[in-house]
Amino acid sequence: MKQKQINSGQSPAQPDRRRLLTAGLAVPTGLVAAAGALAAGAGAAQAGSGASPMLRDAREFGIRPDSEADQAPLLEAALRETTRSGAGLHLPPGRYLVAEARLPDGATLVAGGGAVLVQAADAPILHGRDLAHVRLAGFGLEGASGHAAPLLRLEQVTDCRLLEIAVDGAAGTAFDLSGCGGLVAQCAISGARIAVFANDSSGLAVTGNLIRDCSDNGILVWRASKGDDGTRVHGNRIERIGAASGGSGEYGNAVNIFRAGGVIVSDNVIRECAFSAIRNNAGDRVQMIGNNCADFGEVGLFTEFAFEGCVIANNIVERAANGIVSTNLNDTGRLAVIAGNIVRGSFRRPDPLTGEILYGNGIYAEADAAVTGNVVEDVEAAGIGLGYGPYLRDVSAANNVLRDCGYGFAVSVVDGVGRVQITGNLISGAREAAIIGLRWTEPATGELLNGSDTVPAHVLLSGNHAH
Repeated sequence: MKQKQINSGQSPAQPDRRRLLTAGLAVPTGLVAAAGALAAGAGAAQAGSGASPMLRDAREFGIRPDSEADQAPLLEAALRETTRSGAGLHLPPGRYLVAEARLPDGATLVAGGGAVLVQAADAPILHGRDLAHVRLAGFGLEGASGHAAPLLRLEQVTDCRLLEIAVDGAAGTAFDLSGCGGLVAQCAISGARIAVFANDSSGLAVTGNLIRDCSDNGILVWRASKGDDGTRVHGNRIERIGAASGGSGEYGNAVNIFRAGGVIVSDNVIRECAFSAIRNNAGDRVQMIGNNCADFGEVGLFTEFAFEGCVIANNIVERAANGIVSTNLNDTGRLAVIAGNIVRGSFRRPDPLTGEILYGNGIYAEADAAVTGNVVEDVEAAGIGLGYGPYLRDVSAANNVLRDCGYGFAVSVVDGVGRVQITGNLISGAREAAIIGLRWTEPATGELLNGSDTVPAHVLLSGNHAH
């Protein structure tokens, strides 16, 4: 894949053969508690008891809530002083206009609630670069209309801690994190274009956040080139993600992984996305585990392009155009386990590029894959699709339960495809056929399960039952 420059407004390359997919087939509580304790200590100082031993009140440095003046120069000076003395800085309730405040190494900026930093220029409100530690907790960030710069930008920060930050509106990205490790936890982000853009991360965790009403994407986990990343996206609630910028999957995803290896996306609750709940493009060793997902315009859980080694297990996917897809053998996409999932209600819809009515598959797999122990119910096309045209190699589909599908299995029978085994499955109420062969999108055989048509040599059938 051709390498592209990554920034907050770009998205990864998309499939050239989109029909392949559409063709009718625990947040560490001590950290949050610590931030709360800091804010409580500052509250005592604000009440008139003098400076807290841990925090100093921002008003000591001339910073004033609800002032119409840019507070960035005073905020920078206050953070330098408090960091030098080993203290943190507390913001009293109020609104603070900030045109771009640079964070020093070791900065701690907290509030007990009611403090909001407002974007006063087309630049980040807070910006830190080449730092070892930063702690930000308990305040709000608010974007300004027409300002596309991120609200918070951190670059090469070894350990950033972003806790209980509320974002209400951002024309661009809320948190833009490049080359960072650490934790983003218990934040509430709404009305942004992109909630969290994590690029070239080093052990980042994004946990326990509420992300909603983003116009293009929720969480992006990207790398400038393929490599190990190790980001964990865990226990978030993500809902109502749009695709205002259009496209055929570049936008509209709750979690989008691009070239990032070793990423784990687990135990998230995801609802109402224009395209996908979780989309992995060219990330190796990616795991999608235990997510609860409903209402998606394209593929619910998607691994595509030059990926190698993806586990999609123990998820629930309801009402997606295609439920779960592993694809792109043509671009070296291979090696997947799809196991223990429940997929329901996959539906047909117009393709965004051609307008043709497609989709409607429960699960689709293509190369070097095991599809085992899944339950698929009430899908308009195939319960499980295996291969497209010549793109099929070494796939095993075993011990699945398929109910009320158009076809139970639809397997590619184009000349030259690889081997596939379909064993020990229970197929109930297939409307067209339990197992059928396709040449691309068109039926090429009759029913293969009951002997009414010859089973192709590359297909092994054993122990399947249909009723």
